[in-house]
Amino acid sequence: MTTRNSAVEVSSSDFKDAHGLNIVQDDGDGNADWSKDEEKKLVQKVDLFLLPTIWLMYLLSYMDRTK
Repeated sequence: MTTRNSAVEVSSSDFKDAHGLNIVQDDGDGNADWSKDEEKKLVQKVDLFLLPTIWLMYLLSYMDRTK
């Protein structure tokens, strides 16, 4: 998709966030359009945050029970 504004051509691929992912356009019905690559990066980012946290909580819980 290309839009023209005051003789400047901008394509939708130019809209990226700080991590290089395309900014997702939501059409208002609650369904965002994600590419497979964007979804994979998002899942990896969430996993890298949640998994160590869950393992730490499990370890602390195990240590508390064995005391």
